[in-house]
Amino acid sequence: MDKAPASNQFALLGSRRFLPLFLVQFLGAFNDQTYQKAFVALITFRLAADLDMPLEMLGVIASGLFILPFAIFTPTAGQIADRVDKATMMKFVKFWEIVVMALAVVGFHLQNVIFLYFVLFMMGTQSAIFAPIKYSVLPQWLKPSELLGGNGLVQAFTFLAIIFGAIAGNELILTDRGVAVVSALVVGVAIVGFVASLFAPPAPPLGPAEPVDPVFPRAIWRLIAACRRERRAFRAILAISWFWFLGATFLALLPAYVKQALGADEGVLTVLLTAFSVGVALGAVATERLSRGLISVKLPPVGALGIAIISVELWFATRAAPAPIPGELFDRARFFSEPAAWRILLDFTLLAACAGLYVTPLNAVLQTASPAARRARFIACSNVVDAALMVASAILVAFFVGFGLTAIDVLTLLAATGAPMAFAVARHAPETPLGRIALAAFPRGPSD
Repeated sequence: MDKAPASNQFALLGSRRFLPLFLVQFLGAFNDQTYQKAFVALITFRLAADLDMPLEMLGVIASGLFILPFAIFTPTAGQIADRVDKATMMKFVKFWEIVVMALAVVGFHLQNVIFLYFVLFMMGTQSAIFAPIKYSVLPQWLKPSELLGGNGLVQAFTFLAIIFGAIAGNELILTDRGVAVVSALVVGVAIVGFVASLFAPPAPPLGPAEPVDPVFPRAIWRLIAACRRERRAFRAILAISWFWFLGATFLALLPAYVKQALGADEGVLTVLLTAFSVGVALGAVATERLSRGLISVKLPPVGALGIAIISVELWFATRAAPAPIPGELFDRARFFSEPAAWRILLDFTLLAACAGLYVTPLNAVLQTASPAARRARFIACSNVVDAALMVASAILVAFFVGFGLTAIDVLTLLAATGAPMAFAVARHAPETPLGRIALAAFPRGPSD
């Protein structure tokens, strides 16, 4: 491995080896969120009256239809990506996005909920097929000393794209010409993303072609079984899945937390979502400098422990916030006139920054620990496990809420699992103080 310190990671944005992929990922994440949020807002505020179904269920169906393709199609997509030139596959996937967004325009104008759900499933499928490409191709295009910085930029701007897309979808769709504006936006962004993909350099397969298994349950089983044999890579997969487990929990509970615990409106929700995304971005970008470009698991335990500690601080900060007023919600100006509100905002930003510090090095570890010829399949395995943990998150949240816990109670309880996760990961960084403590308490066995 190249141990020379990386140059300024932002210099990668001027390189053809990185910029096309960066733009493709950023624009794709933006489009996914713009459509999803516009669709949910449309059915919630315009079309729900025509449906005999609870509003909460409409949102659950939307989330499920977007996540489901990651379990069904990602394993096969990973097999295909390892057989073909990944840059060529990227071009086909981005062209498909234009077609899907054109269908979205039809759905928006027809305002047919079933058709819009179908488009959402197609969007999830397109994202699931692209998922193994975006991270598996980075080690082919970047030097080892650039890999951590490149991952940090992709991670950081993906979260920024998510919040920008969510704001655009929510804010635009319900305006007077919202349908036309959102329709033009999603198609235009898809076209720009396709054009960016045309400039990506070649990324040919790195090993002999292996047969593709089209039977997805068997493909998933074989994929996970094969990845488990590469212990370092599989440990990274499991550790990354905890990040998405916790991220899904926060995103699912945040609206209820803002309304019930803080007594605030959607304007405050937007601010906290933005703080969360900016925090992840800051943490992700900071990993390159803090690690000096060297790929290791030294930072993830620090990030996980920080998440656990700050989540407890957030619980106390929430208790110190102004009590909700029955029948009234604080707007942004009223809420942030209180000192406790700024404490909560800082906690969200710091907690998210720790999350960025945690997950970004693990992505780089997964890329370097995976066999080059099968790297896309390992990324696909990571996506499948992530999707499973996100479903588990939803089940656990429903379980705890059913027992009467509030949103902030559940958030704190699940975020506190960062403490054992920190020690679990630190055992594989014995040169750090936390690693030495973890190994003393839990010595490695033969399976480690």
